[in-house]
Amino acid sequence: MALQVDIIPATGTDYFTTNIEDGIALADQALREEIAARHPEAWRRIEARRAFMTEVLGIRLRPEVLPFSNIPAVLPPFWLSRNSAMAVASR
Repeated sequence: MALQVDIIPATGTDYFTTNIEDGIALADQALREEIAARHPEAWRRIEARRAFMTEVLGIRLRPEVLPFSNIPAVLPPFWLSRNSAMAVASR
């Protein structure tokens, strides 16, 4: 199942903020295996995105979640600070 994920932070102020709009798919084990076998380059990109989301951003993902965006779940804290990103604090 393909989904569009929108994360729009509420600031509680009159100021606007950035947001996240990412495409993902939810896939069972059989579909993940089929994608990996039939589209190995795409699968490597999906795996790299998952690693970035878990290792850099601190987001825990179930195996069924396949991120399609080249900037998965990246939320820049300031519009003009593209070299910074929000991350989940270590637990």
